Amino acid sequence: MRIHIRSFTVICFLLGTLLTSCHTHHQAVSHKTSHQPKFIDDVYINAHAKSSATANAIDPAKPKPKTKAPEKPKVVVVEETDQSEVSVPLEKCAIEPIFRKDAYTSKQDKEIRKKYADMLGIKAKEINSNSLYEFIEAWYGTNYHLGGCSRDGIDCSGFAQKLYGEVYGVDLLRTAMEQFKRCKRIKHSRDAEEGDLVFFHIHSRRITHVGIYLANNYFVHASTSGGVMISNLNEDYWHKYFAGAGRLPKGS
Repeated sequence: MRIHIRSFTVICFLLGTLLTSCHTHHQAVSHKTSHQPKFIDDVYINAHAKSSATANAIDPAKPKPKTKAPEKPKVVVVEETDQSEVSVPLEKCAIEPIFRKDAYTSKQDKEIRKKYADMLGIKAKEINSNSLYEFIEAWYGTNYHLGGCSRDGIDCSGFAQKLYGEVYGVDLLRTAMEQFKRCKRIKHSRDAEEGDLVFFHIHSRRITHVGIYLANNYFVHASTSGGVMISNLNEDYWHKYFAGAGRLPKGS
């Protein structure tokens, strides 16, 4: 009887050990196969990547977005280049005098004379030609246009040609270089007089720009940067490129 009880106890012990071993093995397997999500990796990053991929997916039904063509670099011209070297048609300025005897009243003449005398820092009585300043008043601010000779746009030599024709009755050639060759040279600006031409060689050994001398180192010209305007020879830019002045016989 004692042997049977002992055998039964041994059998129970062996069965218990076997069951415990199986349960432990099952837990180990379950631990290996289960997936414990990490919040950053699985909940946020993976979900975000999935939504981003969906958002960035190309829908074949939708037209492809148009891409803008790169803008062309803007070219800024500082001053006029020599017209004889530029392949643009040069419009000859038609000489049509616009200053009749009754074009301006005496009161308007005085106002124009005073206006420009103040701009040049001189006295009104130092202005010799009313017609010159009436012409400047009519054309002041006109846009620059290389090759042009109208109110829509005019270049430096075209402006000089038109001014000389209408104010002085002198037929100038069309380019700054040709005008320079025709003049009697005046080397120093201090010797220039009202109505003389002033010349510049901008970024070149050749004459590339022309204006009309007024007084006190001021001159009027058609500039690429501001159209018809008044500048001063003492300004650094103009002083640097000043080539001299020139004089022509004037009819009036």
